[in-house]
Amino acid sequence: MTDSKKSDPNLVPTHTTAAAFSVARWVAQHHGFPVQQCHLIRRGLNDNYALRSADGTRYVARLYSIRPRGGFNVDFEVALLTHLAANGAGVAAPVPAANGSTHIQLQFPEGPRALALFHHAEGSIPDTLDEFELTGRALAHIHEAARDYAGPSSGYTLDGEHLAGKTLGYLKAYPELDADLLETYRRLVDRVLEELVAAEGGLTRVVCHGDTHGFNNHVGTDATGTKKTVFFDFDDAGPGFLAYDLSVMPWSYLFRKSLKEPDDTLRERWMHYLRGYRAGGGKISDRDVAALPLFIQLRHLWNLGEAAGRLHHWGTSSVPADWLRKQVEVFEAWRGLDLHA
Repeated sequence: MTDSKKSDPNLVPTHTTAAAFSVARWVAQHHGFPVQQCHLIRRGLNDNYALRSADGTRYVARLYSIRPRGGFNVDFEVALLTHLAANGAGVAAPVPAANGSTHIQLQFPEGPRALALFHHAEGSIPDTLDEFELTGRALAHIHEAARDYAGPSSGYTLDGEHLAGKTLGYLKAYPELDADLLETYRRLVDRVLEELVAAEGGLTRVVCHGDTHGFNNHVGTDATGTKKTVFFDFDDAGPGFLAYDLSVMPWSYLFRKSLKEPDDTLRERWMHYLRGYRAGGGKISDRDVAALPLFIQLRHLWNLGEAAGRLHHWGTSSVPADWLRKQVEVFEAWRGLDLHA
């Protein structure tokens, strides 16, 4: 007879989802205030939980997932956000633990994971043209405020290896990829990396947010009735190229709508986004604009690599082999994108 209470030594967990009450208890213990409500917002690259304290203040707790690309980047992220908030940039500021630490470390069945707390970003995702313009303006402020950041270094440099080279490595371990398709992706990665080497000398460099797809900032109205935007989720941030940070918004729209070229909606949003960026003091060179199609391809490679690299968590259904095959045509179409505005 098997003892049902005894763990099976062959059961190896790869990702554990913590119950909301556990997160509430950890926050109360380590941050020193009672939590009135807590619920899971979503599982994804990380697990995010919404919290409300006894006095009504809203927070977001991020439980970092173990990623194939390396350790948690939380010390850099929290230090950068603290610096940006102190310089007036619109960001969801971190909340240090009661002992002053940037995060707490928790032992999960799959290994140690970090838990960090942030202020909630009021409002909703940008939807109107003026909100996309406001988003561009806020991103320019973030890039400018980050210029004199001097805290801990990021664990990520958003270069060709980070965006495309690692993806090829994940695809080599993919269980359902035939040799011909893998070779196609190898040639694709080689091609975009060669184009990046040829272009990068003339490109503007910034501290990138890394995931500015339009769903990582909220637009809300303050007490005076003024619209403001707040960026959050800087866990993909690091030094990189301005063209990459700008490219993520149009990439997101093209990707979600399964488009091979911009439609009128995207062109309008993009025009206002760039107008806002320039109005906020951001300088975009002609070379940065010319490189946008390349960085949209690099972003697409990074994104599919994130899914292919965590088959242990998401499974092959997140990047089916048939879908990967269809993307080859998408990459080719996006080489000729015109994103001048």
